[in-house]
Amino acid sequence: MEWRKAITILIVSFVVLNLFMFINLWFKEKPIAEFALTLNQQSEIEELLRQKGVTLKAEIPKDGRAQSLLEIEFQKIEEKKILEGFFGNEVKPKFAETKDGRNYTLGNRQLIITDNGFITYINNQDQIIWPNLTKEQAEKEAIIFMNSHGVMPEQAVLDKVTFDEKSKGYLLEFVRCYDDYFIYNSYITMLVTPSGVRTYYQCWLNPVGYVGKKRGVISPLTAIMRVITEIQTDNSVVITRIQQGYNSKLYDADKWQAAPVWRIELGDINTYYINAYTGEMEQ
Repeated sequence: MEWRKAITILIVSFVVLNLFMFINLWFKEKPIAEFALTLNQQSEIEELLRQKGVTLKAEIPKDGRAQSLLEIEFQKIEEKKILEGFFGNEVKPKFAETKDGRNYTLGNRQLIITDNGFITYINNQDQIIWPNLTKEQAEKEAIIFMNSHGVMPEQAVLDKVTFDEKSKGYLLEFVRCYDDYFIYNSYITMLVTPSGVRTYYQCWLNPVGYVGKKRGVISPLTAIMRVITEIQTDNSVVITRIQQGYNSKLYDADKWQAAPVWRIELGDINTYYINAYTGEMEQ
């Protein structure tokens, strides 16, 4: 009788344990904003931020959109086409193998293409082309450059333009947009100066598709509090932008998964990424 009783208890315990695990998993993946703040909680956080000297210059979303993980891979490129776009067909550049790619040089110009498809272009020419370069002209010339060199990727969005005092030019940053989300580790940076495009760097990734069910994310105010707590500064802080998107490290793999993040910018200098599932600092 004791043996049968023990077996019954074990079976019941096993069923209860599995039921608990199932419910727990369901709640973790249910497509609702389970981390949404009440109006009272939002007001309390906003007041706490004001007390800490935090100024919110960016428009803060009320809450976040539920997101799935995003599977991404390196963007495949046609190297021959890239070479022709930068150097033309008439003259062949000097060629050298590198540790993870190939290096091409022609006069003052250098082009490096890595095995995973990243492109680095450097032009050391000093001749002045645009003596009165403006921000608007720099943006225009950047688009012309990418189109004429065959490297203008789809879904590239101009994200930021910063004046570079040293070169008297403008640093332009493009980010890949996918399904109304930015993929922050898929980007292009260009330095456009009065002497032309001095540098071009392309780290472009291909989104394969979503993985798993949509899950609720932490609120943007919670993400801001995480950053303020992490940096622990006594100086005044200005939040200039907060956006929801994807970000991850680059892996030596065919495909990998990127987690949703809140991207938070302090002034025009510091950018932080907060995991939108866990609230942990990503970078």
